[in-house]
Amino acid sequence: MLAILYNIIISPIELVVEIVFELLFRLVGQHDSNQGLAVIGVSLTISLLTLPLYYRADAVQQKERDMQKRLSHWVKHIKKTFEGDERFMMLQAYYRENGFSPIMALNGSISLLLEIPFFIAAYHFLSNLEALKGASFGLIQDLGRADSLIKIGGLSINVLPILMTTINCISSAIYLKGFPLKDKIQTYGMALIFLVLLYNSPSGLVVYWTCNNLFSLAKNVFYKLKN
Repeated sequence: MLAILYNIIISPIELVVEIVFELLFRLVGQHDSNQGLAVIGVSLTISLLTLPLYYRADAVQQKERDMQKRLSHWVKHIKKTFEGDERFMMLQAYYRENGFSPIMALNGSISLLLEIPFFIAAYHFLSNLEALKGASFGLIQDLGRADSLIKIGGLSINVLPILMTTINCISSAIYLKGFPLKDKIQTYGMALIFLVLLYNSPSGLVVYWTCNNLFSLAKNVFYKLKN
């Protein structure tokens, strides 16, 4: 079943990532130092292609948040006044009256669900890309390995994953201003999970995801200024 889902959902995305990378690499010139530029180009291209999806997801999420905010006063009152089955029946009746279903709360996870297939596709492609191995980019000596930019004695610290997470948290703080606590916990929790998952990953992959987060930060700043 997982293999079928991978072939249906992930494989087409991975193919797009591969095609875009090859086109950009040929465009900027097939030189080791240009591998990093091609990775950045892939990140920006995928971000632009998925922008309409995220825009639609944001609209759905905002509608769900507005409805929960509108219902919150009486929901709190019902939870405070009733207990057990009576509370459950009263809440169900109130939700039904207002055309709201508790399953709509899952709409808050749409953006996360959209990210997962693109993350898996990029992770699989860039983690196994032979062209990145041994290729340098700026201060990064090898895009096929963790960056190890800071060395303290025998300890190596990977800076890129920390930078990626910092940008992600700043972007989230801007976007989540005024949002419910559960949304903030979910988003910051995912930022920490990405840090753990990518800390020892090839720096080429982390460059990709850092650029994704920069694009998201720019999008969120624009969104807040616009509104």
